[in-house]
Amino acid sequence: MGRSEKIRKRYDRWSKFYDVFDLGGVNDQKMLAVDLLKLQPNAIVMDMGTGTGAILPYLAKQLGKGGKVIGIDFSQKMIKAANERIEKEGIASKAKAMVADGTKLPFPDNHFDAIIATFAFTSFPEPEKAIRECARVLRPGGIFSILDTGKPPGKKHQFRYRYLKTVMWRAGYTDISLDIPKLVKKSGLKLSKIERFSGSFAYITVAMKI
Repeated sequence: MGRSEKIRKRYDRWSKFYDVFDLGGVNDQKMLAVDLLKLQPNAIVMDMGTGTGAILPYLAKQLGKGGKVIGIDFSQKMIKAANERIEKEGIASKAKAMVADGTKLPFPDNHFDAIIATFAFTSFPEPEKAIRECARVLRPGGIFSILDTGKPPGKKHQFRYRYLKTVMWRAGYTDISLDIPKLVKKSGLKLSKIERFSGSFAYITVAMKI
């Protein structure tokens, strides 16, 4: 069994209780990642690796009647949970979730005004392909906000980082050594901002398609 299938099966199993340990749910870090998108009311937005869709209601609240947020994930059970959340929150007119392969997105070029990914890319089996696909479906001038965990600058927290790196890989095949800003540059997107959080390994990478 390859890494992709192992990850898919693991997230299928986790879908019933994922929200319990979802890194604080929709916390200040995730809300800032959304705010950095600078969404217009009629924006079409993709939540890449949406999981149970925890952030979809917050995204939908930023949009007017003409806006739409689409959450994608390759775990069918995660998407089932996300769509149940959409119905419960009463946001079906502005949000939907669907199963999709991040390396082969079922959308045309230049389709989305904005894309967000929160704690997703470090778990993707093929992050290089996924970010190139995001670049393809993002329209020129569109913004991509990526919140994830990574190696901290300097030497102060290196021991904690090495420990967390091992734990995250064993827990969910999550590779927090992934250099997301480097991926952004290789994809052809323009890196516009890196926002780091004090005392945390989490950071936001903001990019634009030019």
